[in-house]
Amino acid sequence: MIRTIARYGARQAPGAWRRALKALLSGEGVRGPAIGEFERRFAAYHGVRHAIATSYGRMAFYYILRGLELPEGSEILIPALTFWVVPEMARVAGLRPVFVDVDPHSYTLDPRALPVALTERTRAIVPTHLYGQPCDMDPIVKWAERHGLFVIEDCAHALGATYRGRKVGTFGHAAFFSFQLLKGLNTYGGGMALTDDDALARRIRTLAEAEPWPSALSVLGKLLLGWLQQVFISPRGFTVTLFPVFLIASLLGGRDVSAFLWEKIRRLDPLPASYRRRYSNAQAVIGLMALDHLELWNARSRTYARRLSEELAAIPSLEVPHPLPDTEPVFYQYCLRVSDPVSLTRRAIRRGIDIEMMHVDICPKLPLFASEARLCPVAETAAETRQLPVYAGLRPSDVERIVRVIKEISRDLPPLRTGLGESLAHGRSG
Repeated sequence: MIRTIARYGARQAPGAWRRALKALLSGEGVRGPAIGEFERRFAAYHGVRHAIATSYGRMAFYYILRGLELPEGSEILIPALTFWVVPEMARVAGLRPVFVDVDPHSYTLDPRALPVALTERTRAIVPTHLYGQPCDMDPIVKWAERHGLFVIEDCAHALGATYRGRKVGTFGHAAFFSFQLLKGLNTYGGGMALTDDDALARRIRTLAEAEPWPSALSVLGKLLLGWLQQVFISPRGFTVTLFPVFLIASLLGGRDVSAFLWEKIRRLDPLPASYRRRYSNAQAVIGLMALDHLELWNARSRTYARRLSEELAAIPSLEVPHPLPDTEPVFYQYCLRVSDPVSLTRRAIRRGIDIEMMHVDICPKLPLFASEARLCPVAETAAETRQLPVYAGLRPSDVERIVRVIKEISRDLPPLRTGLGESLAHGRSG
């Protein structure tokens, strides 16, 4: 049987799922001591005082916004290129998202684009460490301090990444993380709020702990669903389930059927009942074990990303990632700019390699944010990107195969337009 390569792999420490199930069967699946221990170890890993576990990463963000007690209708600066849920949760919290363009090389928040978005109602900034690439935090934080703004780091993709020797999530007033199946630390859902501010931490915890506990049955369902999803993206499981669907779609015109698997873009007010739950002890058991493996997993993904860049950087039709100097990304995804992304994706799946289309959203272009639409030309160039697999579960031989295939299928693609993003960025700032 051909060994196919899925676009994603789920991280899990050996035996973690069984240990979580054991906790559930012993009566400690919902409440238990692992939650507090996980919070303490997560905070210690970052060198901050407070970590508060939540049902979702988006709820950690929501509690942070509520805990900051910003005036209704305050504006919050958010990168134009991010998961649609982030600006939508800001609206649910009573704020108005204002989209800011991104850097043409890293696709993270561009500090040069901040001044044009500032108004007298601006109260906060959300730097998103997209794809595991740290934002340029020094100029962002200095600008925020100059204007009296809160900084809330979106670290959903970037657990363990560093900027100038310091972990992301420790530069602002608060940060939030996601533990969804495909993230750097997977506990089958959940999230974490992080802060060094004692008063803010108390308010966040009060909000999070006011939610009801999940039922044991719902925790079991979460574990079983996560296990099933892992089967679908495992090498054997992907080969006989999703791969044939993606392959047939490529032969019938190349439509991205994976879009049907993602969460529907919609209003979230009122918040779904499933969001209003506390984080479970069974998930914390998994999280504690994952923390022991996090550095190894991140190092492996970095090694794979470095190998791809070494081999693909000279190809005229491609542009490899350009991390900022003195940063250490974690490469949640390996973001490649391509002159003909549709052809590359179609050719790759026909050779057994699944490539992600974009994963995040160009939010100002979404109908959901029509009232907040603004021109962010660099973010719009993200439609030319594709994400190559670099997850820790790959074998070195898989990475070499990805290199060979990408070289082969990109050989006859037209050269990439160089300097486009920079010219757009300069035109925007000028």
